[in-house]
Amino acid sequence: MTNKIIFIKERCILINYLDLYLQKNHCKRYDVFKKTGVSQQLLSTHTNKSIEKYSSKVIIAIAETLDKTPGDVLNELLLIEKEKPIYEAYNPNDLLVALKAKYDKIIIQGAYYKEVKKIMDTHLSDKERLGVELGSAGVLTILIYAIESVMDLFSNAEKIQKEIEKRLKLYKIIEMSEDRLVLGLKQLDY
Repeated sequence: MTNKIIFIKERCILINYLDLYLQKNHCKRYDVFKKTGVSQQLLSTHTNKSIEKYSSKVIIAIAETLDKTPGDVLNELLLIEKEKPIYEAYNPNDLLVALKAKYDKIIIQGAYYKEVKKIMDTHLSDKERLGVELGSAGVLTILIYAIESVMDLFSNAEKIQKEIEKRLKLYKIIEMSEDRLVLGLKQLDY
């Protein structure tokens, strides 16, 4: 079985299947720790591993937490690995996890959707950005980057919010409805 690897700027990232699986089961690593005593440190070491390298201790702990058999947990994890995972975010922490892992698609639902929509509305479209870059022979691009950097320095936003705004520039809106927003990684369009 091959690992699902995303190559980004000569750097590769293994998709965090552990957190994705736990999220689909309405659970977090902390819940596994509280119910089974398996350390959060051990669980976090599995976030950048392929599923075939997960320890039996972690699989058993997840199964115990979710009231499933270890075989069911392993099968479901392997099924997620075969799919193209879409991460669902309901709050800033969920979104930051997905942005750092650079998931192909991210679904933002619930009350947090409107906040992210406001941020995405401030971004230039690809056509607008291309027009600025071509029209100014690249000079405005450097100026815009400098202005954004200075604005970040003096921004009153929380650290997590700054990080989200910075990383959201790599995404575009694919689909939008009244209660959800689907973001896609821009670089997959090229």
